[in-house]
Amino acid sequence: MKNKLFKSILTCMIATLTVCMALMIFILNKNFVGIEETQLNKEVKLASYGVETDGKKYLSSFDDSDYRITWLDSNGNVLYDTAVDSSSMENHATREEFKKAMQDGEGSAIRYSSTMFQQNIYYAMKLSDNTVLRIAETYDTVWLLTFRLLTPILWIYVLAIIISAIISNYLSKKIAEPINTIDLDDPLSKDNYEEIQPLLVRVDSQNHQIKKQMDDLHQKKKEFASVADNIVEGLILLNKDADVLSINSAAYQYFQCQDANQIIQNPDIQHLIEKVKNGKEAETTIRKDDVIIRIIANAIYSHSIFTGISILIFDVTSTYEAEQQRKEFTANVSHELKTPLQSIMGSAELLENHLVKQEDIDSFYEKIHKESSRMLTLIDDIIRLSQLDESTSVEESTLRLNDSCNEAITSLAESARKKNIHIQTNYEDAFIKANSRLIYEIIYNLIDNAIRYSNKDSEISVSTYTKDHLAYVSVKDNGIGIPLDDQNRIFERFFRVDKSHSRATGGTGLGLSIVKHAVKKSHGNIHVKSELGKGSIFTVSFPKA
Repeated sequence: MKNKLFKSILTCMIATLTVCMALMIFILNKNFVGIEETQLNKEVKLASYGVETDGKKYLSSFDDSDYRITWLDSNGNVLYDTAVDSSSMENHATREEFKKAMQDGEGSAIRYSSTMFQQNIYYAMKLSDNTVLRIAETYDTVWLLTFRLLTPILWIYVLAIIISAIISNYLSKKIAEPINTIDLDDPLSKDNYEEIQPLLVRVDSQNHQIKKQMDDLHQKKKEFASVADNIVEGLILLNKDADVLSINSAAYQYFQCQDANQIIQNPDIQHLIEKVKNGKEAETTIRKDDVIIRIIANAIYSHSIFTGISILIFDVTSTYEAEQQRKEFTANVSHELKTPLQSIMGSAELLENHLVKQEDIDSFYEKIHKESSRMLTLIDDIIRLSQLDESTSVEESTLRLNDSCNEAITSLAESARKKNIHIQTNYEDAFIKANSRLIYEIIYNLIDNAIRYSNKDSEISVSTYTKDHLAYVSVKDNGIGIPLDDQNRIFERFFRVDKSHSRATGGTGLGLSIVKHAVKKSHGNIHVKSELGKGSIFTVSFPKA
């Protein structure tokens, strides 16, 4: 701005100086001409007296004078001229100064000489004998005058320009300084030109508005960053050129990498980005170590214009495993139901076609009943397991583990009697807060399994006790035991350590799965200690009430 002001002021001063000098030369020239006309008027009046007295004799005395005197008759013929032979001169009747003198008594005129650099000024007077006396003088024109004064004019001009430049520089700095020193963050803090005050008020208002918007933007950015960093799903935001705008900590954790560009360069993500850019839906599932990750990419539009891409990453391991378990469970259920059904249908078909001996009919009826009971038990276990999977909360109350153990032992007394198994109890008062049905099912299934997998004429021990802040129930048997490699799988659905022995005892393979789910819903933990051929100990702990 300062340079513009400097150039503007300097240009104005140069233009003003030029015009002033031109006007000055013009005015001086006009003034000089006026002085010359006055002087010629006096000269012609003095000369008129001499001519009227002595005629040509008087005029001849002016032959070497600076003035040129011409004497004309009333018709414009030259009677005498101090510079040129009168006989060679033309008639002057048409000359302007002659006509004015004949008409008004006096007259003047100015005409250029043979060049454009000199002018002749003429002054004529009518004498008493009707002759006309004219006096002329040659002087420089304004152009010649300017040319002759060129050197001093240039010096003056240069000096004036230098002075003008200095003044212009000073004025431009002086004018621009208040503007250049305006504090744009606080434009109203200093007094400035009145003319720009409305602008400064507007700037100050805009500053407050921008500050408020920036504060809101920073707040929203913090909120977004806080939300993004606290969600378990990975989130990556890209612009339309696939440059990373934002990435949360979960995305880094999923890819076990702290370089956002390296994550974007992953071939699977690159493939999704290309599909989204082509207007297609993009989704894929990949495995990272033991984690199964699903990645979904979506295009972001603003007013129907493609502006970026959002990538959502989340762990579907549990969902995938649950799906696999569901498929496996369905297959196992089909297989477990198919076996007794085939046995029932086979026996019923033989009976229907009278292919069974009379003495064997009762055994076939017994087999049908046994397999039906087994199938019904299996269906009950499946339904119960499904209920445990689906239920989110259960009604809880304070209860004593001893009572639940006694209830389960009473229900299984007949099964124990058939195998001549003695159930020994060792109780301490142990109170917990839980659902009584779930606790009963836990203890019932543990004692039932102990009976099923124990040898005849053996002993089972059921104990309750407390330690620190926990209440315990323990079921110990001297049965076949569990191999170490299978101990981590015994809670899986339909898993059997010895399938032939399990089916012979009537087990469904779901008892320990029901126990595991019931323990979890009761806020407890279950631990197994077993040695092949030496029996097993199942211990369940609960928070003490």
